[in-house]
Amino acid sequence: MYEQEALREKLKETIENADGKLLRILHAVSFQYSDDSDLKEEKELHRLVYTSARSRRCSDEDIEKILEASRKNNARLNVTGILIHTRDRFLQVLEGEKDTVMSLYKKIEKDDRHGGSIMRFCEPVTQRYFSDWEMAGKRMDSNEIKFNTSISEQKKKLYQSMMDGDLHSYKDEGMRVLKTFLLVS
Repeated sequence: MYEQEALREKLKETIENADGKLLRILHAVSFQYSDDSDLKEEKELHRLVYTSARSRRCSDEDIEKILEASRKNNARLNVTGILIHTRDRFLQVLEGEKDTVMSLYKKIEKDDRHGGSIMRFCEPVTQRYFSDWEMAGKRMDSNEIKFNTSISEQKKKLYQSMMDGDLHSYKDEGMRVLKTFLLVS
């Protein structure tokens, strides 16, 4: 009994003095030693990707307001993702619990700042690709993507197929390419 109390106190002290990196390591280790019931949230994790046409009356200021509201609300809802936009189009990735993501998408569909929304991908996934971003935003200068990065030709083609609406390109490899492209461009 005394040993457990001492261990709890030591753990409490470690957590109080720990930095974020150590806490992430402890969190990852805890998954290694937990049973499946502890992984319920990860089992329910879904990724939804949609594209839509940007309304002519949707200004850059409107997009900043969308991103600001998304960051505030998504943190509370445990949703992450990114909104990529051009002068004419949107591509958005939402990651979170299925019911939450679907509810958000239904609200998004009703927003008059865009139209013609098409869900490109919505499936269970095992990990978040945008876990650090409640909602990142990236403006592309035009609808024609110019690759000013050092990613491979194969990855550029995969990214372009995502932008062209190829449903198969939204799988895990496509998400890795998307994140790589956005980080280096």
